[in-house]
Amino acid sequence: MGPLKLTYDDFKVGYKGSFTKSVTERDNDMFGELSGDMNPIHFDDAVGRKLGFKGRVSNGFVQESRIAAALIETFGSDDTIVVALEKNTRFLKPVYMDDEITATVEVVGRVPALRALKIKAGCVNGDGEQVVATNMTIIIVSPK
Repeated sequence: MGPLKLTYDDFKVGYKGSFTKSVTERDNDMFGELSGDMNPIHFDDAVGRKLGFKGRVSNGFVQESRIAAALIETFGSDDTIVVALEKNTRFLKPVYMDDEITATVEVVGRVPALRALKIKAGCVNGDGEQVVATNMTIIIVSPK
C-alpha cells in the first residue's frame, strides 16, 4: 500500500496491478487453522495422490487471499480501504505447496451511480497457467 491517495475518479478501465507470493506450507496450515477447513486434501500428500493430484492441494481461498493482496496493493492507500461488494470465483486448476502465484486485478468497468469498480481478477502459477478466475465489484472508501 502506498502513500498516494487515489480515488474512484483516478481508476479508469484498464488500470491494473498484481501481487506475487509463493504458497508455503505455513500459509496453508495457518489458513486451515484460521478457517477450520481441515480437509485432508489440503494437508496429506497421500490423499491428494489418491484423488489424482501430484500431492496435497492448497486451499483455493489461499489463492483468493493473493487477489485480496493485489486489490490492496493496487487500489488501497494509507488513507483508503478497499471493500468488495460482490464476487464470483472459479477455481480452475490445483495449486501445490511452493507454487508461485501471481494475482492480477484490472478495472474492466465502472458504476458511477455507486462509485464502484468492476474488476476482473485471477491467479496464474509459475508456469503461466490460470488457476483462479474472479469477477468482482469493489468500492474504495476513506475512513477519515
